[in-house]
Amino acid sequence: MSRARWHLAPRTSVRLIGWLPVAGSAVAVALLLTLNATLWRGQSAPLLPTARVVETFVPLVVGLHAAFLLSAEDEPSLELLLACPRPLAWALLERVAVMAAQQGSVALGGSLVGLALPGAEVSHLAIARWLTPCAWFGGVALFTTQLTRQGVFGALLAMLLWGGTFFGGDALLTCWPFLWPLHAYLQPEAVAPNTYVLNRSGLILAGFILTALAARLTRDEERMLGVRKVRGVRP
Repeated sequence: MSRARWHLAPRTSVRLIGWLPVAGSAVAVALLLTLNATLWRGQSAPLLPTARVVETFVPLVVGLHAAFLLSAEDEPSLELLLACPRPLAWALLERVAVMAAQQGSVALGGSLVGLALPGAEVSHLAIARWLTPCAWFGGVALFTTQLTRQGVFGALLAMLLWGGTFFGGDALLTCWPFLWPLHAYLQPEAVAPNTYVLNRSGLILAGFILTALAARLTRDEERMLGVRKVRGVRP
């Protein structure tokens, strides 16, 4: 691939992954933060605490977005990408980087705005709230999509993880406390500081590992194309 094509690749990834997912997360975060600052100011308990606005919506959108970054069944230019000298894994990781920059900007901006509202907390804790589920849900969605070759399965699993941990994670820990390493929405006030750090670090690392495994799966061109290997048959 020529140097000019290498420079054009990031621009192509930005165009292919689209802007609707990042716009959706930005609108949701902005709307909830605005309501917390205005309509719910006089109420004792808003619908969603300011500290949890970003961690609620952005990771869900990241999981759904990651599932369709490179889906073999839905990628119209898959054969063209496989024919290029550049490995397909680079295209996947490039799209992941663009998505991370877009969604990370929304989440970071929401965290900074939230610092000026009631119920805010220190900046590093606010970032840890959304960074961990973003990495975890995104990694799970990426790996599932590459494993099944269909983005719908990655999106479905990301939604199940989000709903299960956000709405039922605390109740799950009541019955099985040893599952705390898998609770993406573990609250810092519910556990010791060291336990919270281990939970955040472990899930982020797991998300990165799953992303690397997803990129590795793209190396099998026949599997990506849906061609089954027939063993034991000689031409």
